[in-house]
Amino acid sequence: MNTITRSIAIEILAGTYLVLTVVLFWRQPFLATLLLSTGIGLWLWRYRNRADAAAMMWAAFLGTPSEMVCVYKGVWTYQAPGMILGIPVWIPLIWASLFCLFRRIVVTLLDLINRHWPDPNAFARKILFRTLAVVIIAYFIWVAVSIAPSIAAVYALIVLIAAFFWRQERDILIFLVGGFLGTLGEFICMQLGFWQYHYPYYKSVGLPLSLTMAWGLSAVMIGRLAMRWENQ
Repeated sequence: MNTITRSIAIEILAGTYLVLTVVLFWRQPFLATLLLSTGIGLWLWRYRNRADAAAMMWAAFLGTPSEMVCVYKGVWTYQAPGMILGIPVWIPLIWASLFCLFRRIVVTLLDLINRHWPDPNAFARKILFRTLAVVIIAYFIWVAVSIAPSIAAVYALIVLIAAFFWRQERDILIFLVGGFLGTLGEFICMQLGFWQYHYPYYKSVGLPLSLTMAWGLSAVMIGRLAMRWENQ
């Protein structure tokens, strides 16, 4: 088994572990906390990677208070037991685990792309990433014209910062990975009755239109914060 294949297998296993932990044990806060803590501990012990640890730290540090504010403002409500200030006690651990996983998946994807197109100026490679960038821009425009102007303005400011400072291939990939997997995870939890949004754009599934944008931008920011530790 080569390095990339092994990385893919480990990332699939880690993602499955996180999903099953939340799906099976969200009603049992102590057990969910224990399992998520064990998973993080084993990951850090196995890889001893400072960038992984940094991604976990920043995700928990930034994500937890953001969740508390959103719950306080009535954006969504958790139905799970064992809560502190409106959020389950293990939410910092799931944030840490997910954003570390997003970063790792993107590293593997870049390894695959570099294997197929080692030249960063290869025509097919440029077309691929420019197409992905256009998809992201088109999605942002759709979000901006569909949601409340005040919320759209906040996203516009963050997107402008991202476009100015964070526009590398890696940033595009982590936006898409974080946006897709984060939205998928929320959809699964919504179906379980874990929480509910109070003002969803898609009332049939209970999800806001801007959800993928929020996950994607969060993944870019946390991934960037963790990058400075990659070569240490």
